[in-house]
Amino acid sequence: MTNKKSPQVSSPHIGKKFAVFDIDGTLFRSGLYREVAFELVRMGAIPESILKKIADKENAWKKRSHGSAFGEFDQAVVDALDNELPRLKVAYFDLAAEKVINKHRDNVYVYTRDLVKKLKTEGRFMLAISGSQREVVGPFAEHYGFDYWVGQTFERGDEFFTGHVRKTHEGKGKHLKRLIKKYSLSMEDSIAVGDSAGDIEMLSMVERPIAFNPESNLYAVAKEHNWSIVIERKNMIYRLEHDNGEYRLHQADSH
Repeated sequence: MTNKKSPQVSSPHIGKKFAVFDIDGTLFRSGLYREVAFELVRMGAIPESILKKIADKENAWKKRSHGSAFGEFDQAVVDALDNELPRLKVAYFDLAAEKVINKHRDNVYVYTRDLVKKLKTEGRFMLAISGSQREVVGPFAEHYGFDYWVGQTFERGDEFFTGHVRKTHEGKGKHLKRLIKKYSLSMEDSIAVGDSAGDIEMLSMVERPIAFNPESNLYAVAKEHNWSIVIERKNMIYRLEHDNGEYRLHQADSH
C-alpha cells in the first residue's frame, strides 16, 4: 500500500514541515487508475466489452445529466477493473502502468505543479496519498519529487492478481496520521491539497487546507470552514478568498 524512495528516512526529517497532496484530479488532470484501465483495454488485456458496460455512465457524465454523474462514471471504471483482476495477468498490468506514466505524467495542473516545486524548495517533506494503484502512483510521485507516497494495492499471485484489493481512496486521514507519527513531522504550517470529498479528512487535519477545483461536497465543507479554494480553468487561476463572510473571486498566480 505504500512506497518510498529509500528504505529509511533518517533523523534530519524530525520536526520537519510537510505538505500532502492528492494526485488524481489534484495534480494529475485525469485519474491514473482510469488511464490504466483504458490502456489495458487498448492492449487487449481486458475485454473491450468493459467499455460498453460503463458507456451509459460515461455518457451521463459528458452530458452533465446530474450532479453525481462523474462520480458514478468513475466508480463504474473502478468496479469494472476490480472485477477483472482474477483474470488479469500481472505482467500486462505492469506494462499498462508503464505506458500510462510515459504518456501522461506531464498532464498536470499548473497551480499544483508549481506549488509542489515551491514547497520542495522550502525544504518540506512531500507526501502523496492516492487512491490509484501503487504501480502508477510510485513513478508519478517520483517524477515530481515526493518523498513518500501511498497507493492502492492489488494483491498479486504467481501470474494473475488474486482479486483482493487494499484500497486507499478512503481513510486518507488515517494514512496521514501514521506518516506524521512515523516521520515525526511538524504540524506547524502544514499544508494539504485535494479536490474531492475523499480528501476532506486529510484536509481537516492541517493548518493550511487547499480545496483545489473542488467537487460540490468538498466545496461546501471548504466554505463552511473558510478553507482556501483555488480554481484553475484553461490558462487562468483564481483564488476564492473569504472576506466578511463571503467568498470573492480573485485572479491568482501559480502559487
